[in-house]
Amino acid sequence: MKAMKVLMVAILAGGMLSSPLLAQPPKEKRVRERIQMLRMWKLTEELDLTEKEAAELFPIFGKYEKKRAKLHHQRRRLLDKLRGLIQKGAPPERINEVIRKLEANYRELSRMREEEWEEVKRVLTPDQQARYILFHERFARDMWRMIQKKRKKGEEWR
Repeated sequence: MKAMKVLMVAILAGGMLSSPLLAQPPKEKRVRERIQMLRMWKLTEELDLTEKEAAELFPIFGKYEKKRAKLHHQRRRLLDKLRGLIQKGAPPERINEVIRKLEANYRELSRMREEEWEEVKRVLTPDQQARYILFHERFARDMWRMIQKKRKKGEEWR
């Protein structure tokens, strides 16, 4: 059963991760794919998902990952633009315009996280929901540590 779950994760992840990442630079795309595959594999184990639960849950992740990738890409562009404006000593109006766009981006990401969570809750039991929350806190912390470790070693993480 566990082998079947892992195989299913790989198949579903391959299909859902390919299209949202096409517009990203190759290294970023590769890293994002690896992280998402690792996330789904570990989540499948952590929540002890049935085939039915996985079949309902992974399309939700795919749907929101596409949107999240687009918003993160937009945020990076806006942050780069903001840095450039500050370095050039741009007028406050231009800086405020970019800040307003960043605020809208953050609001949209937050709204989307809430929407995704509501969909996820419909699939998972309360126990699985609790483990899902704890998993994501731990996973985010572990990924951050891994990135910091690679940076200290001078390795490229993207």
